[in-house]
Amino acid sequence: MRLVAYRSSDAPLLTGYRLPDELLGVRPADWSDAAEPHRISEPRERRDERLYVVRDIAYVRYTEIDWASGQARLEIGPRAGKGRDDSDAREHGEHEGDLLGALVDAAVTHGRRVLNLRRLHGWVTPAARPPLAPLRAAGFAWEAVVPRGCWYAGAEVEREIWGLVAHG
Repeated sequence: MRLVAYRSSDAPLLTGYRLPDELLGVRPADWSDAAEPHRISEPRERRDERLYVVRDIAYVRYTEIDWASGQARLEIGPRAGKGRDDSDAREHGEHEGDLLGALVDAAVTHGRRVLNLRRLHGWVTPAARPPLAPLRAAGFAWEAVVPRGCWYAGAEVEREIWGLVAHG
């Protein structure tokens, strides 16, 4: 799986049924079909942000990049229909042949090798029940809890920060 530069023809990947700014932006398990889809902004000329895609599959965005310390916040957004299905695979972290695991691995590899980042971190909203197995397999670990960090399903819920530090 290879990340490539974003092109305007990749715009459909930027809209989906996901929470804003999530590390692994899959559709929440109980997301209503009546809810508005979330759209991330098109890339701008910003030194602290990079947007890539895996053609027709997902976007990968590195934001809040601190080039001096080599760290960034990571967001991965699979295309609608990719990454979350209604089978009991959801409970086991198995999604479309481990597509999510491959996406997370590709994002980490690109961040380390191409962008020369040593630390990646991102938001996880436990109330949305995202699959955590792909994150753990890539080396991400829970770091902190932010109480009332996100509005979800009509209430303020906690959000977690998950991160990894690349050694070597």
